[in-house]
Amino acid sequence: MESNNSILIKYLSQPLSADERDELLKWRALSSENQTLFSEASKLHLLNEYKNRNTVAETTLALSRIQRKIHRNKTRYSLRNIIKYAAVIVLTVGLSLFAWERLSAEKYTTIVVAENESVKKVHLADGTSIWLSESSELRIPKSFSADNRKVLIKGKAFFDVHKNPESPFLVSSSFLNVKVTGTSFDLFVDEDKKQVETILVSGKIILQDTDGKDVYGMSPGERVSYDSETNQFTIKTVDANTLTAWHLDQITFENATLREIVNKLSLIYDVNINLESKRLAERRYRYVINREETLKEVLDILSYLAPIKYRIEDNEVFIAE
Repeated sequence: MESNNSILIKYLSQPLSADERDELLKWRALSSENQTLFSEASKLHLLNEYKNRNTVAETTLALSRIQRKIHRNKTRYSLRNIIKYAAVIVLTVGLSLFAWERLSAEKYTTIVVAENESVKKVHLADGTSIWLSESSELRIPKSFSADNRKVLIKGKAFFDVHKNPESPFLVSSSFLNVKVTGTSFDLFVDEDKKQVETILVSGKIILQDTDGKDVYGMSPGERVSYDSETNQFTIKTVDANTLTAWHLDQITFENATLREIVNKLSLIYDVNINLESKRLAERRYRYVINREETLKEVLDILSYLAPIKYRIEDNEVFIAE
């Protein structure tokens, strides 16, 4: 394992390999001081400005500011080692004092939806509504600035943004930003894979790089997938309403085969569904599932749409014509 803080410096300055990510986790677990320093430093990934001011001097000042904050919380860390390793890395951290000061000055409320937790709806003071999926995190400032409304997101969220041309709504992530005036759209930021997927339902949004430069203006019905490691965009026309129905706690099937529908039901209700007719399996339907409905209620509704009969035996469901 690399000594002292060099793996933290690498983490802040460049993508890590799988082995280096394991090393970082081991380093973080060595002490409470390491955990605190990592937590404070990693917050800067949520800001864009730190990538623009990447001199060793500014890196040193920014890390010094972090160190003083930790010391105020009665922890101890060797700033000398941080500065030493920052100086020898050819690609400097790019951790700007400006970015840290901005993060420190702004007061945020953080909303976290745990794994397996139901969808959480958040109402903002400006009239915007946001639905958060499980394993997602939203950071909202205590108050918006006069010229923009900026939030930060990890995970999956659906946005219904209140229109205000004089104050654009900005969604910031580690890899891509979204500029909005008044729009509804779906955004999924996958921190592990370093990918972002955006689906526009209505209005217009502009995708921006982490420097705030416009990259692509989306139109309704488009899905844009972005891979930050390859810097590649993939654009596809999709049924936006169907793909974003999750925020209503619904699952919508549009022109789906009965096989596709029952496979999804198997996962939702943790049962084994046996579809006993191959011809029936290939028939296509439009079908909406409300998650609060029981399996029997769902199958009853399905039996009105399709020429099926079903029976439930313990954890097995049998469907026939």
